[in-house]
Amino acid sequence: MANLEPVTGGPSRTLPEYERNPIIRHIKLHEIERYVNLRSCRCSLIHSGQSGTGYPEVATNTPEWFWQSCIVFLGKCLCGEYIRARLKRSGLLNRKILQRLRSTMEFVPPSCVVVRETFPVLNGMGEELERMHPRLYTNVSRQISLEPWGELTEPDSVCYLLHVVAKDLFKTDITWGKVISLFAIAGGLAVDCVRQEHYDYLQQLIEGTTDVIEEDLSAWLVEKGGWLGLHDHVHPPQTEITFLGWMTITISTLLVIYLISVLLKHLGSNYLSKF
Repeated sequence: MANLEPVTGGPSRTLPEYERNPIIRHIKLHEIERYVNLRSCRCSLIHSGQSGTGYPEVATNTPEWFWQSCIVFLGKCLCGEYIRARLKRSGLLNRKILQRLRSTMEFVPPSCVVVRETFPVLNGMGEELERMHPRLYTNVSRQISLEPWGELTEPDSVCYLLHVVAKDLFKTDITWGKVISLFAIAGGLAVDCVRQEHYDYLQQLIEGTTDVIEEDLSAWLVEKGGWLGLHDHVHPPQTEITFLGWMTITISTLLVIYLISVLLKHLGSNYLSKF
């Protein structure tokens, strides 16, 4: 971030795809969880079998925009959760800010597998980045803004600053480390907003992060299997042994035992024949 040209102001925000699309706009998070298995970017939707749902069964040729929209939607939830955790770590989370965040964040039900499994990994890795590079992820607005002491003068400014940082961050390639860094930068900007008493800027910050996810990361995240790809990247899934595999191991073990017993029997008979 030190090489970025300081900026001020920014363009007005446009709605992300998941809000503009008439289908996605009416799908809530628990319905996405019900219909979509984001462990695979090419999996099919699960039809509930109930009448009147309004969502037909979709095969594996589901349009790319649908998967990207779901990922953007869940990314917004993860961003809100991360900002809340970052403010809590900084000792800045109070009831007033928590209520404001809750009004901004999408509702995350306890049954949401994606957020439940991904957020602890995202938060833990982000906290580790903050510990390793404290100067980089604190006072973020001072590092990239032309305003005195990094003052955030307009709600759109925090969104624009994040957008500029993201363009520089992802201009060459995208990695999980850079994705986590984006959330850590957003958390740093959230701390700056609260310390400057711009509590209403938090909504713009979450929306700005959502825009970055849609514009720069959504296609890459689809290829990586969605947000659960981060969990699988940090904690690779254990390969399950099939019944045939167990049979092969058992037969191989018995064969080795048999060969050893034959060898010992042969050695024993040769030893006894000497007497």
